[in-house]
Amino acid sequence: MRKNILTPYFILAAFILFTIAHHGYAFFGHYGFDDLHYARLANALLHGEIDYTDHYSYRFAILIPTALAYALFGVNDFASALPPLLCTFLILYLVFAALRQQSRYTLALGLGLTTCSNWFLYYSDKLMPDIYVALAVMLAVFSVDRYKYHSDHSKPQRYALVLVGALGFGWLAKETIVLTLPMLLAWMLVDLIRRRHLQFWGYTTLYGLLFLGTYFSFIWAVTGNFLERLDAIASNSYLNACSYDQQSTQVLLKRLYYDFFALASTEGILFSFVFIGAFLFRKKDWKLFGQADSLSFYASSALLLFLASNFMSISLKAYVPMCLDPRHYLFLIPVAAVPAARILGEFLEEKKYGWQLMLTLALATLFLFYVNGQLFEKPYLPALILVAVFYFLPSKGPVFKLLFALLFLGILSIGPIQQMQYARKVQYRAQRTIAYQQFIDKNEACYIITDPVQKRLGEYFGGFNLNRKDQFLSFEQVNFDSLDGRKQYLYLNWHTQYLSGLNSADLPDYVRNLDTTANPAIYQNKALNLAIYELKAKPKTYKVGAILLQSSNDFERNATYWEQSSGSVKHQGKQAHRFNEFSATFNYPLDSLSKIQTSGIRIAAKALLNVPSATQCKLVISIENPDGAYFWQAQDLAKFIKVYDNWWPVNFEVDLAKTALKPNSRLKVYLWNEDKKEGWVDDFEVEIRELN
Repeated sequence: MRKNILTPYFILAAFILFTIAHHGYAFFGHYGFDDLHYARLANALLHGEIDYTDHYSYRFAILIPTALAYALFGVNDFASALPPLLCTFLILYLVFAALRQQSRYTLALGLGLTTCSNWFLYYSDKLMPDIYVALAVMLAVFSVDRYKYHSDHSKPQRYALVLVGALGFGWLAKETIVLTLPMLLAWMLVDLIRRRHLQFWGYTTLYGLLFLGTYFSFIWAVTGNFLERLDAIASNSYLNACSYDQQSTQVLLKRLYYDFFALASTEGILFSFVFIGAFLFRKKDWKLFGQADSLSFYASSALLLFLASNFMSISLKAYVPMCLDPRHYLFLIPVAAVPAARILGEFLEEKKYGWQLMLTLALATLFLFYVNGQLFEKPYLPALILVAVFYFLPSKGPVFKLLFALLFLGILSIGPIQQMQYARKVQYRAQRTIAYQQFIDKNEACYIITDPVQKRLGEYFGGFNLNRKDQFLSFEQVNFDSLDGRKQYLYLNWHTQYLSGLNSADLPDYVRNLDTTANPAIYQNKALNLAIYELKAKPKTYKVGAILLQSSNDFERNATYWEQSSGSVKHQGKQAHRFNEFSATFNYPLDSLSKIQTSGIRIAAKALLNVPSATQCKLVISIENPDGAYFWQAQDLAKFIKVYDNWWPVNFEVDLAKTALKPNSRLKVYLWNEDKKEGWVDDFEVEIRELN
């Protein structure tokens, strides 16, 4: 008997230990922007500093626990990961509590559907607010379920207080908690129509108004403006690919009726909803929104959250659905895992939902294959095979049930294992060790010139201490003429450059043309593609001289040296060029240039680009002779595109030494759309200048 009582706790402990092991074995590190900004704000809060013009400063649910962790353990990765890990453990406990009275298989499957969801596990230790929102939403749903279906309804004020507290915690973590409003309104409307739980909703309304009044009064007291948080959000917003109100109706409709479902299917968010879909196929369960029992309540709540995540606007001024980033939707995972596990448990114990499960899994598999051609890399097809095999087994004894549960958990592990493998390749901890050994522990008077993410990491590793002797500078901050006599190091890290959105073409010329003889490497790690150079000689920077060639094409008429110059689309009343794979090409014989007397040349290209959706378009600069192309560089243009279906300036430039040019060479400049999607280009310009 004692063993049976303890078994659920052993299962919960196993998943918590798995989460801890994942953090210890496969911690990816930091992205270097939002997460380290939270770290900086938490450290500032610890010292009594709050910037109320920054809307991140209002996310106290993440800043206060992080600041407390920093006070206890210092500014480091353990302290940064501790609060989100505790949130993760609390979410797992709530899933455990919701399924504790079910079979041990159901409990294990529910915890597995939560823990082993790709992005839930990935963000379980990240200094980001989304895991806090997931805890808030799960606690809100859990508290209402406990009151409605697992209590005698004698203490509605207690459960109402928990519900409002959960939602308030979510509001203090991130504004996306507003996506729960349709679910809350549906709960209340159903109960009002059926004239039940009226006291509970009365207390909920009262406590909610008290919370909002207290919160906005506090904001007014510290800022002088009740709406300062909302104003800060508006002032900190910027035009990006998620600004759907600034894009065409086509882009918005694609986001609503395809992109969200594609994201949910490829990133594992949809998996639990496939099993809820099987529940819907049972005729009598189409009435689940009446919330007659706990299973219907959880299933309907998950579906309402899913629909709100897709269709609800997060802006009061315009219709703007939430951005397509899987971390924004973590709150869907534990809520959906509870009814999905119960449905799977009934299938396992009572053969219910067999055909419905096979149908919904088959549909999800086909949709995933349509989206990206994947089959076995995601769990849908393996789960379909497992469900079909178990359903048609003549015997379904305890051994087969155990085997099904183990195999199902193994299928769920496909995504996390792939992420772990990638995290191990990144080797963040090795990168961190190098930074400490080479700079942080030494704390010598020096400048460390690097990319923006590595700069932020360096300041984070140094505890954001302004009194340190070393100073990290990003490439764009450097003016060598203004630096004092301290040592100078160039810190090149491929991984952090990638996180900074930089490729080799984006690096400044003093990096691309570094004289490694005069500026020796003091550390190199080829496996990590990481190197540190001491800048003993002032880096050579080219000075741009006279214009050797300038050519432009506005596609109004044929232009010399331009191929495919006829256009078919109007831009601001002018002709523009429509292309699919390759655009109009500038093709110029370099021997036609007057004899180059300088060190080299700079080739610069710029244009206006319009693409209707995500693009793999590149701006290519190529030089070839009769033997073929001997110089080829390309600039990814996606980073220039703030919103789709608008015109954006794009540019690219390369420097070449005079000695690199060969006789009989031709310069070619063009746009190359790898995915062969439609795009438009206008005002295409190419310029060649001397370099001294």
